This record gives sequence, C-alpha cells and structure tokens, in this order.
Amino acid sequence: MDHHRCDSDCSDDSGASDKSIDRPPAFNRKFGNYIMKFSSPPALYRLNTKRNQTDGNETKVKQWTYGQKNRNKQNKVILMVGETGAGKTTMINTMINYILGVKFDDQEFYQITEETDDADQSQSQTHQMTVYEVFVKENPTSLTIIDTPGYGNTEGYEKDREISEYLMRLFSDEDGIHYIDAVCFVMKTSQNRLSEKEFYIFHSVLSILGKDIENSIMFLMSQSDGLPPTDALNAIKTAEIPCRKNMKEPVHLLFNNRQKDKRDEEYELKYRSTWEMGERSMNQFFTLLEENNRKSVQMTLDVLKERRQLEACVNSLVERISDKESKTEELNQIQEALRQNRDKIQNCKNVQFTVTKTVKEKVLIENKSWRNRNATCCSVCQENCHVKGCWWVNDLSWCSVMENNYCTVCTRKCHYSKHVQENKIYEMRKKPVYMTFDELKQEYERTGDHPETSFDKKVYENTKKELESIMKESEMKTKTEEKLKRDLEKIQKEKSNLLHEAYMSILILSKIALKSDTTFTLQHMDFLIPRLEEEGKDEWMKNLEDMRKAGEEQRNEVDSNCVR
Repeated sequence: MDHHRCDSDCSDDSGASDKSIDRPPAFNRKFGNYIMKFSSPPALYRLNTKRNQTDGNETKVKQWTYGQKNRNKQNKVILMVGETGAGKTTMINTMINYILGVKFDDQEFYQITEETDDADQSQSQTHQMTVYEVFVKENPTSLTIIDTPGYGNTEGYEKDREISEYLMRLFSDEDGIHYIDAVCFVMKTSQNRLSEKEFYIFHSVLSILGKDIENSIMFLMSQSDGLPPTDALNAIKTAEIPCRKNMKEPVHLLFNNRQKDKRDEEYELKYRSTWEMGERSMNQFFTLLEENNRKSVQMTLDVLKERRQLEACVNSLVERISDKESKTEELNQIQEALRQNRDKIQNCKNVQFTVTKTVKEKVLIENKSWRNRNATCCSVCQENCHVKGCWWVNDLSWCSVMENNYCTVCTRKCHYSKHVQENKIYEMRKKPVYMTFDELKQEYERTGDHPETSFDKKVYENTKKELESIMKESEMKTKTEEKLKRDLEKIQKEKSNLLHEAYMSILILSKIALKSDTTFTLQHMDFLIPRLEEEGKDEWMKNLEDMRKAGEEQRNEVDSNCVR
C-alpha cells in the first residue's frame, strides 16, 4: 500500500509530510503490535497516486490512479455530486478507506483527494473534474469515482456547460468510461429543505443524465446522528428528484463524516458508533453495487449531444436573427435611396425647356390682286398646290394641277376632293414651345429628327448627365436590393430549419433526459417561443409553453420551500 504520512495541517501542496511509511499500521496490527491512543487524532495518510491529464494541460479532466491497474478486476463506476461543504470529499475518502479495509481500531485514515477539509473547498475551488481509480490488491473490486467539483458555484450556467463537455469527452473517449453503476448525491442529513444552490446542482446533473440512469441514483447523507433523515427525504420528494426507491422511499445511506476528528476517550463509544454506522452504510452501498444495476452511458451521451445540438441551434438562430435584422435595415436604406432616386429621376425628366420650333400654319392671303387671292391647298398633306391664278375654277377637278381627278403637286397626290379653294395658304413660322426634358429627349434623340430649334444646350447636357448618373446609381441599388431580398429569403429558410431542429431537440430531451425542464432548457424555451409565434407554429409554441409552465410551477413550489 503506497502512501505518505500526513500531518493534520498538511502544509505542502500535496498535503503529505516528507516522511514515508514503508509498512502502514494496518499490517502491524495483524501481529498485535499496534497500541491505540484515543487522546490523539487518527493518523492521516495521503495515498501515492499516479496522476495524469488525459488531453494535455488544457483539459480540465484529471485522472488519479492508486495501485496497479488490473482490467481483470470487477470495476464499479460512481459519479459523485454535491454542493461545496456537503461532505463530498470526505465521502470519497470514506469509500477509499472501506475498500482498503480500514477499521475503527486502526486509528488511521487515508486520503486520495487533495483537499484536507470540505470547508476548505470554497477557498480552493477547482475547475477540474477528477477521476479517481483505486486498485487494492487484496480486494477483488476496483473503484472508479468521477468527482464533479465546483458544480453549482457562482459561475452558474457556464460552469454547467463546461462540465457537460468534460463528461462528454470522458464518456466518448475510446479509453474513457462507458458505463455507470451509481450516481451519488451528497447532502447533509440535517437539511429540511433544499437550498437554491442544491436544487440547481441536482437538476443540472439530472438534465445531462439519461432516463435509464434513474434507478442508479441514490443519496449519501452526511453529518447523520443515526436517526431517520425525515426532513431531508421530504426535501428530496418535494424537489421531485428521480432516484432509486425502496418501499417508495429514496434510497439513502447515513454517514457522520467525522472520521478524522480527535477521538477523546470520553466520546469513544460515540465515535465508534458513528464509524460503524458509516461502515454499515458502505456495506449496504457495495451490496447495491453488486445488484448488476450497471447502465451504459450511451443514453447520457445522447442527452449531452442533444443539449449540444440545441445550444448550437439557438446560437445559430441568434446569428441568423442578427443577420436578418442588419440586412433588413440595409434593405430599408436601399429602398429609401431608390425612392429618392425615383424622385430625382422624375424631377430631371420634368425639367422644362423653351424650344423655338418651326411649325406649319394656315394664314390669310394678304396684299394680293383679286386674281391671286384664292389658292388650292391639300388638307391631307397640308400643302399649297395651286396658289396663283386659281380664281376662276368652280370645280376643283378642273384645276390646272389636277390630272384625271388627282393632284400632281401635293406629296401624296391626293384626290381633288381632298383639296379646298380659299383665301388661305400654308406658311412655316417659328414659335416658342414648352417641353419637358423627357419630351425633348424623345423627340430629338430617339427619332433622330433635328429640325432647327433653339434651347439651352448646356442645361440640357447637364440634366442629361445628372439623369444618367442617377439612373446608373439606381440600377446598382436595384441589384443590391434584389441580392438583399434573396439573402433574406435564405436566412428565413435557415431560421425555419434551425427552429425545427431546436424544437425537436427539446422534444427528444424530454424523452431521454431525467430532467428536461431545467434552467438550461427553460432559458432556450424563453428564446424559442416568440420565434415560433413569428413563424406561425402555434402547435409547437403551445407544446413548449405547456412544458415551460410545468417546469416553472415545480420550480416555484420548490422555491417557496428553499432556504435563501
């Protein structure tokens, strides 16, 4: 048995003194060479362990092995959970002493943990999870104890997520842990109510365990006086903690946790009694372990993976929502710019120009002799066909410009009936006309018709350049608008898919996790429910609201009984 003698204060880092003991008193005792002294504390020893960090210095899962590893030994795996100060560290060491075969009369106590006292843990809280492996040559059973220190401390949810990751790594690794024989919640027997922290710790652990582990959960009661822990059991029932039952009562074992105290002779019988109570509890505990209640960690791994999936979905949803909001804001800005551009384009097109145009008008024949005061004109072509000496013709078919009843002068060679004889003729005259830029552009640029007109060419060119610039900018913004619309459609589709995945993860957790209505899940429900409402998923929303309501009602009931 490799160990170091440990003074009561254990001042160095390991807690062990420099003095090594080749043969512990347990061996001397067999030969009757050991003398008990009740006036002094039992001798404390720190077990020499081989220490390993499974994935290098960055990992926070440590593995300490005592003894020669023997894979042929029957191995029992125990997950230990408890609030700081509940006595978890002493409970672990008590298990080690039991498997080492230490008795009360030996006046010795062995420690595998670094902490010398549970009260010191609040000051030396570690972020690391530790796996203790214990192989005792004389004992056919080896122990693997998974210690989860710091659970439920002030770091809250981030600490829980961190420990979930470590358990996933531990359970997933090929050389890791693939089954659990017992999950032990350590709590004080004197508690008549669960503290808020304890409730949080228990539910945090339950939320990462598979439902098939329920019958492996039991309670190790510390600081017991040997009487029934009625109040503590009622607290467990009120919190509805799923666990192994015996005659409808949670399976629980009693311990005093004062194995290291100074044993004054006056209290010898009491110390012996509490030691024997703990020994009986350990006998019962290891008997329960022999009942082949071992469970694979596969369902627990599924819970851990589903929790990771849910968290990833929600994180992705947050990113998509943020992305959607920023792109929507950008789209609104683009659309406002396009509206302004349309106004500018319209303003440019409506810029007015005064254009001097040559137009054809019918005017009176003035200052002519009576022979030339009438003229034959085509009303279709609007042309003067016979101007001089056309006074005598009463029938225009006889007009000298007509031949076979058709005019030989007008452009279309119209029938004489399309002509009139009167004292008016057509003349070309210049006239100011008001035109918009758009009308001007259509008339002169598109038709290629450039009659003699006059307008402000400089203003026209400036307007033209400004319009082209605005239209080019508008075209670019339109392309951006279309891309943003496509992006938003894609984001919406991704959002819908992620919402579906998150919803399904919660449903799966409700089926496989021991507790699915914990803080982890409830906070995600708070996030998901309004998003499902936006998507019109009324049935999904109602299901989550019912689950949330049930969880909150239980939490409120427990809170009313919690020690604050």
